This record gives sequence, structure tokens and C-alpha cells, in this order.
Amino acid sequence: MARGIRGIAMGAALVLGLTACSDGSGGSGDPLGGPAAAPFNPSQVAQALPSKLSAPQGWEGGEQNVIDGGKALEACQDAGALSCVGLTAMGETEYDAEASSGREVTFGLLAYDSVDNAKVGMKTLLAEGRDKDGATSKPLALDAGADEGEAYTKEAEATAVLRVGTVVAWVSGSELSAPGDLQPFARLQTDRIKVSATGKNPDA
Repeated sequence: MARGIRGIAMGAALVLGLTACSDGSGGSGDPLGGPAAAPFNPSQVAQALPSKLSAPQGWEGGEQNVIDGGKALEACQDAGALSCVGLTAMGETEYDAEASSGREVTFGLLAYDSVDNAKVGMKTLLAEGRDKDGATSKPLALDAGADEGEAYTKEAEATAVLRVGTVVAWVSGSELSAPGDLQPFARLQTDRIKVSATGKNPDA
């Protein structure tokens, strides 16, 4: 699987073998109950990405990579697996388990200029990778508090694709296929998007 913005920028298509499974949250786009309908600027994308400070005990946060404007559009078009209409910025980072080199979580964000374009972006991302190459994925029940969300497991990997307002997020973990393993990371990502939508820094 090519994961993260680095893979996109190199022209590798995102593969997300998704099987439909709603996160069942019915969540709103921000902590106050309204949708996070305003577009994110690059600074908000960086704030919304999980940081080194927010890494849970036993995990180490990596560097953040954010691209916007023409660079983001070019990377999106090179990938071929994404809807580029209205895309304004992309971001990616990673957590690694300190005690096990095989356990890692990749976080990626796609920021759009409207909720409608974000919805299309999420649908395109899911449709492109669903059970790709004949590999069978299994639905994963996950409540991340997003406006929309689907998750699956495949062998030793688990992936969630989420939408909060104008932002589409994917959270993909290696060696995290047990029920509940991905849940706290998906919730962390959703919560950070919601806080960033209010103009606040989640690490403050």
C-alpha cells in the first residue's frame, strides 16, 4: 500500500481497499455542534494533524508534511486516485510504536474548499480502493465522531477514512487489526480537526 502524501507526491496511487462500514457516530463537524464548513488553510491542516505532543504513551510522533496550492493539485493529479476538484491542501504524518518497529500509524488529510467537494473526495477515495486487486477486506466497527466514516481491516492492517466538514482524513495502521486498536487514533484525528476548525491549536 502506498500511504501518505510522500507516496502521492511520487505519483503512487493510494490503495485503500475499503468495505463499507459507517462509523455510526452521527457526529458534528465541530465541538459546538455545527459543521466545520469553512475551508482549512495550510496552518489549520498542520494543526489538525496529530503532533509529537499528542502521541500517546509508548508512541513516537514523526515530522509533519503539508503541501498546498499548485503543489497539492499536482500531487493529487499524479496520484490519479483522488478527486482534485476544490482540493486546497494535503498533509501527512506518522506515529511509530517505541517498543515495536512493526506497529505504525499513518495520518493523512485532504482539505477541500467546500463540504460538497469533500464529500466527493471521500467517495472517490473509497471507490478507488474498495477490495482492490481482488483482495478481500473486512468491515471494522469504529466510532470516531466524524460526519462520515468507513473502516476496514485487511490482514495485519486497519484503515479508516473519515470526513469532518471540508476535511477528509485517513488513518491507517500496521499491526493494528484487533478490534479497538485503531479507534483511539481515529478519534484523536477527528477531535484535532474539530478543534482546528474553531481556529484553536489542539496542543494549546
